[in-house]
Amino acid sequence: MEKQSFSVRRFKMSDVNGIIKLFENVFEGSFSLDWWKWKYISNPAGFYGEEGDIWVAETSDGEIVGHWAVIPEKMKLYSRTVTVAQAVDAATHPEYRGLGIFKSLVKSVCSDVKERYPFIFGFPNELYKGYEKLGWMSFRIVDFLNFLDYDIPLKSYFKNSVKYSLAKTLLKALKARNLFSFDVRYEKSKANNIKIEEITHFSSEINDFWNSLKTNYGIILERDASFLNWRFSKYLGNYRKFVAISSENDKITGYVAIKQTSIRGIPGVLDIVDLQVSPYDEGTLFELIKFVINYAKFEALNVIHCRVPTWHHYAKILRNLGFIPVGRLLDYAIYQPRLIIYPLAKNNHPNLNEWFLTLADTDYA
Repeated sequence: MEKQSFSVRRFKMSDVNGIIKLFENVFEGSFSLDWWKWKYISNPAGFYGEEGDIWVAETSDGEIVGHWAVIPEKMKLYSRTVTVAQAVDAATHPEYRGLGIFKSLVKSVCSDVKERYPFIFGFPNELYKGYEKLGWMSFRIVDFLNFLDYDIPLKSYFKNSVKYSLAKTLLKALKARNLFSFDVRYEKSKANNIKIEEITHFSSEINDFWNSLKTNYGIILERDASFLNWRFSKYLGNYRKFVAISSENDKITGYVAIKQTSIRGIPGVLDIVDLQVSPYDEGTLFELIKFVINYAKFEALNVIHCRVPTWHHYAKILRNLGFIPVGRLLDYAIYQPRLIIYPLAKNNHPNLNEWFLTLADTDYA
């Protein structure tokens, strides 16, 4: 395809089909008008005006060859709820890369939304360095992995037999150390007074649970029923959602959302996409994580993948149940996620040591 000149402008509703075509050229997966409406129009945090916070790059003959956008998110930021923005769907047509389209789009959107949001955040792929060059702050996120089978995942990544053997030995040693240090108080804290039930829809009762939970967080995306039902949509695949319910008063004490997937070609991965329990209810937390582990074993899966901050008390129980925090360890490329932040006003960005993140916070592609 012969490259043409391009211009950068605000999105129009007539662009949607061209955007979907661009995404099909750039991303894996399938995209549709219904998917686009779900992601942008049905977002419970809203859609700005008639055009959203979306900009595109267009050739002289009207082809959409670039796209960058933000979507609003409701966030508990200490004592108040604010609307922040998440960067989504950075796409440049393969034939038009290296021409500055990405840079032009990011600058255009950031300039346009600077009066509407305190900051923008996102979870980019390996191209996060492009954001760093534009002045964004970049932070490495540590995820947790529980290997139920070492051979399939490690052989998919380490083609060298020596590296594979060393990685397997080290990971098994780390898991054994965590299991050995398991504190007996968790065994005593098993919640015998809860039942775990699968649901297809989060009822309004989850709002009472969320309101009792959020006071214990400094910074966290709002997780009321409208957000959870939107986030765990059919447009993102086959999620399974489970709630823990007290046998004493029938109130929700926790929930977990999971999804079978693959990471960089490694099959049999189970994502713990979101996990929340009542404050300091280690019994429910223990039972939900054990429930997920048993589910993964029954399905003969290879790895369980989870994201929580290492400073949060969830992280300790994950370690004690066989999960390994994988950050710089072995430069393990199954997952090396980044969080990027761009303050739209001076010093207006969150403290990462108070921000609770899970996989549910990431871009909804």
